[in-house]
Amino acid sequence: MHSRSTSRTIQREDDMVMKTPYLLAVLFIGSVTLPASGQTKPAFTSIFNGKDLTDWDGKPGCWEVRDGEIWCTGTSEEKNWLVWRKEQPANFVLSLEFRWDKGNSGVQVRSEDLGKWQIYGYQVEVATQEKMGLWHHSLLDGKHPKKKQRHLMATAGQQVTLAPDGNKTVKQVTAANQIKQHFKDHEWNTMEIIARGDTLIQKINGVVFSSVTDRDQEMSRKHGFIALQDHGKGCVVAYRNLQLKKFADTLSTKPTEFVATHLVATGADYYTTGPQQARAPDGKFKQGTKVQVIKDSGSYCAVVSESGVRAYLSTASLNPISASLNPISPSLKPSSP
Repeated sequence: MHSRSTSRTIQREDDMVMKTPYLLAVLFIGSVTLPASGQTKPAFTSIFNGKDLTDWDGKPGCWEVRDGEIWCTGTSEEKNWLVWRKEQPANFVLSLEFRWDKGNSGVQVRSEDLGKWQIYGYQVEVATQEKMGLWHHSLLDGKHPKKKQRHLMATAGQQVTLAPDGNKTVKQVTAANQIKQHFKDHEWNTMEIIARGDTLIQKINGVVFSSVTDRDQEMSRKHGFIALQDHGKGCVVAYRNLQLKKFADTLSTKPTEFVATHLVATGADYYTTGPQQARAPDGKFKQGTKVQVIKDSGSYCAVVSESGVRAYLSTASLNPISASLNPISPSLKPSSP
């Protein structure tokens, strides 16, 4: 894949999110989830067996299985989560059905386990029609300076981008009421959560409700637990048909040819190798420096220059980064092409 082609694809995704909810469902999936040539198309696998809570861990007495459904019993006065312990997926589509009856619940993804059935991270709200479409950060410390930016990340009809420094840009691309009408209280609804690279998308009954592209260097997470929330105080909600489709960290393992690019090394995003994370090398590639794409994670590409410098890159037009935020390290400065 050529980086320039990747740039056009990413830019198109950013521009198109939620302008036309039904059309987006086709365009977005087609642009980021189809496998590269020669790869096997990922398939959905069930993460709930319909019989018991094998692979799930919840506070005793708060969750139970009834007729092939996971029910929050409404007996707890305090928040707690039912955690899927088998994996901590990174790039995936989570598909499920839910029925909200009372209180407040949510679906957690890419989240951190704090112990005692407490989970910290991205959450999709499951509540009344008025509250549906909300992305927020669960259990964010009220004293944290970024609380206002992240506690309520996106509501119905919004496309939200969080910059590397945490600054938030909000686009209300579809009227909230127009989006919310597709969700029905006290009935079974379908939900899909798409997590790919920096972007999280929420779909309900086939309609994109909201999206978040999170490039915050301090707070974003690229993998973690899936969990269901019991908000306490009489919450009654049910889930069924929970299925997961995972994507590889790379879209293609075949090296691409060296091509001229207009990419900028962020030098600040995380470069992931297996379960370990390490900073990408600081350094700003000159315009026209030839690089080879060795890993494509969606909004960023891992590349290596002809001089051997490796870094994560983003397109300057998509995510411009100033020299002051990304100083050039003399030892890593690539040679002229």
